[in-house]
Amino acid sequence: MGIAIRKMSKDDFDAVLALGGNLIDLGDLIASEPGGPLDLSFVAEVDGQVIGFNLARIQYVGIPLTKVCVIGGIVVEHEYRRHGIGYKLIDEMFEYCRKNGVPTIRALVDTNDEQLRRFIESLGFRCSTISNYDRTLPGVSHIS
Repeated sequence: MGIAIRKMSKDDFDAVLALGGNLIDLGDLIASEPGGPLDLSFVAEVDGQVIGFNLARIQYVGIPLTKVCVIGGIVVEHEYRRHGIGYKLIDEMFEYCRKNGVPTIRALVDTNDEQLRRFIESLGFRCSTISNYDRTLPGVSHIS
């Protein structure tokens, strides 16, 4: 199986939306600005068909501001899971960060998602000293 990993572009929107199901919407993709200077999203293809992707981007966070690549999510088509595609997507992103001077990569992981947590930890990620606090506003949907 020949797997090609490349940066995501706007031409990938339909395939990414189909693969993401109800996990993402067009607004999420537009906000990630595929191909833009802060975008670090990649797609995995087999025979020209998108079978996986990650959504990530550079953000400047904290005080003092620190340049960080934040991984918002990763999706691999069910039949292609456990073939190392998620690792290939993240490895390509790591290499891009190395070459472009992005020193820190942060993965946003639901603490209840044991499978995702194990995957992220297998890539060398460790729990950060930074805590995330959320406040959900009543009546506002998380998907627009």
